[in-house]
Amino acid sequence: MFFCEGDSVKSMLLQVLEQRFGAVRRSRRKVELTSLEKDLIRSFGAPVDYERAGGFQSMASCLEELAAEGCLTPVKSSSKSFKSPFIHTRYWLAESLPLQAGWDHSAMLSLRKKLDLDYFEKHPEGQTPETWSRLERLYTFMLLAESREYITREERSLELFGQEKWLSEPEGRQLLTRLGLSLDSLKAVNAHEPFIYYIRHSQTVRNILIAENKSFFHSSKRLICSGLSICGLSVDLLIYGEGWKIDRSLLFLEEIEIDPGQVSLYYAGDMDKAGWNIYGKLKFSYPELNLQLAAPIYEQMMYYGEFGYPYDNDKEQLCNPAHLELVRQELSAYPELLRYAEWLLAVNLRVPQEVLNYEVMARLAQE
Repeated sequence: MFFCEGDSVKSMLLQVLEQRFGAVRRSRRKVELTSLEKDLIRSFGAPVDYERAGGFQSMASCLEELAAEGCLTPVKSSSKSFKSPFIHTRYWLAESLPLQAGWDHSAMLSLRKKLDLDYFEKHPEGQTPETWSRLERLYTFMLLAESREYITREERSLELFGQEKWLSEPEGRQLLTRLGLSLDSLKAVNAHEPFIYYIRHSQTVRNILIAENKSFFHSSKRLICSGLSICGLSVDLLIYGEGWKIDRSLLFLEEIEIDPGQVSLYYAGDMDKAGWNIYGKLKFSYPELNLQLAAPIYEQMMYYGEFGYPYDNDKEQLCNPAHLELVRQELSAYPELLRYAEWLLAVNLRVPQEVLNYEVMARLAQE
């Protein structure tokens, strides 16, 4: 019924399989029917051309032929397709059934002028047409790299690969590593995620306070605007950490022309598992920075929190043991504060930052 069209579909189907899984395969690979059909439609250029060639029925017929030839093996435990004919939705692709034996060696020698191809010589199964196409684009760029300007990682990724996030994804990062390249090689930079901040006017920035929560940030900002300290801390720059976001955005300091290595950074968050976890992760992410818990703020939270508050029953909190141990080590310089933090953990209670509202902190600042 689909003899001529089927032959065309089968050829394209084999090309799609080789594009995705390589010309040389040392182990079998699992094929998902849904994604395979999407790739096949894309190779036709338009859904209407795919349908003219027989559509899903023709593809199903070709898959059965490839299964009979030993190229594909249905995964028996997989479900059947919702379209007729009802075929398996997953298959195993056999180890090696190449249409071409890897990349051309003379072409590889040419690319070696700018790219390290040692990995691909040792792993011929990675010599896919899709990867070769990416290598050609990288090689072309590297020839003119010295004359190019720095742009963001996402901008360069879109220019080279047509996908703005590809260089930030594991596959993209892995390819650069295998080729001995870096973002700097591609004249690309990882733009730091911005944070909300307030800076004291006409002031050299020496002390920075990171506030985990929005309410505490706004109350602290009011104090700074009034020329008051925050629980005894004199703050030149206030950052709204937004929970976990600060781990990604902290180096935005460089964008506002502040050297993170030349300032003192203080962190204030909730006295609970999540708060300790965020701080611990931040310390592990930036070990070179002078970052510490804002002990005077936590001491006041201890005083005003006193008996603690229960956790929200709908939100179970966990804390990485390594992060918690780091907090314990730092709080060991403040024995009373450490005992209180340990007591909160033992009885499963917490103290939110909001216990220090603006009225409380303003009164403390004026004492």
